[in-house]
Amino acid sequence: MTIFNINDFLDQSSLETPCLVIDLSVVRNSYIKLKKFFPNSLIYYAVKANPAIDIINCLNSANSNFDVSSKKEIELCLAQSIDPAKLSYGSTVKKDKDIFWAYNNGVRLFAFDSLQELNKIETHATNSKVFCRLQVENKGANWPLSKKFGCSIGMAKELMLEAKNKGLIPAGISFHVGSQQTNIKRWEEALESCFEVYSFLKLQNIKLEFINIGGGIPVDYKDYNFNLELFSKELNNKIKNIFNDDLPKIMIEPGRFLVAESGVIESEVVLVSKKDYQDNRRWVYLDIGRFGGLAETEAEAIKYKIIPVNKEQFKTGPVIIAGPSCDGADILYEKYNYELPLNIVSGDKVRIYSTGAYTSVYSSDFNGLQRLKEYFININ
Repeated sequence: MTIFNINDFLDQSSLETPCLVIDLSVVRNSYIKLKKFFPNSLIYYAVKANPAIDIINCLNSANSNFDVSSKKEIELCLAQSIDPAKLSYGSTVKKDKDIFWAYNNGVRLFAFDSLQELNKIETHATNSKVFCRLQVENKGANWPLSKKFGCSIGMAKELMLEAKNKGLIPAGISFHVGSQQTNIKRWEEALESCFEVYSFLKLQNIKLEFINIGGGIPVDYKDYNFNLELFSKELNNKIKNIFNDDLPKIMIEPGRFLVAESGVIESEVVLVSKKDYQDNRRWVYLDIGRFGGLAETEAEAIKYKIIPVNKEQFKTGPVIIAGPSCDGADILYEKYNYELPLNIVSGDKVRIYSTGAYTSVYSSDFNGLQRLKEYFININ
């Protein structure tokens, strides 16, 4: 329904482009669906996906928890009177002063993946709960995260024992299989690694409260259609088969899944051109590019559905789609087989779907171009 609601809103408005319209009812319904198919899970919205206050309030009213990765994100949540007990400081790279500030403002759950980070938490967040992030395989994800974060299974075992020795509370193990992960095998492999750590710690009289399976749940884009019901059934079975009757709480940190499909960007075509009269493909330049909010088009990782407004019935031809900046890297799609109407011209509008996540947060003032503006509707 979001497409119709937002399209109706855009059709009846005269908004300056580029603009992003978010349907908050879709955000709420996505949360409800996730809770339905993972009924016993702790859901923590990854605020970094879209930290808009309207979204935070929407999810707070649905009783979501929040995965925060910085002091600023914590401040945003606390300013909306969210209980700090509902916050998980999920970044494994934190400044000492930010850990101290978060602790003094009531945050009691912290992530880590190294001894130095654990030492900082011991010093500045005494007696807090901690969870260790494992480094896991991300193959199959459109936006991998595997190299930068996490530690080995052996290190995780030692660090969790050290956490207890430091007077902290070793509460969980976490992992992230990569954003827009389309291969459920990655979750299975990661869960098996978690079970190894979980079982080891149990023998050391440490019973973990939760396994944090991170984010990565995919959404619909141009090259992928997702079925949450089938996915959840398969993943829940894998969790049960791996942990059997000794199942801790499952924690999920969805970002993209909760907000991506709630958003549509409307953009104006600035120029349509060719580099040679014999070229088969046209260049279509939009008024939004990689530096204006579409950063995830790097290496064509995320392939958004791009639909021209009021030109659906016209014959199409191959295009290269680029942003408006003077940077040569500002090319969105050159390799993938995008097509747009043969009669598309400057001034025409296109709508870019499933853009509620990881777009406005990436928008910059580079080149002094129009910054992406957000608008919120709430249609029940």
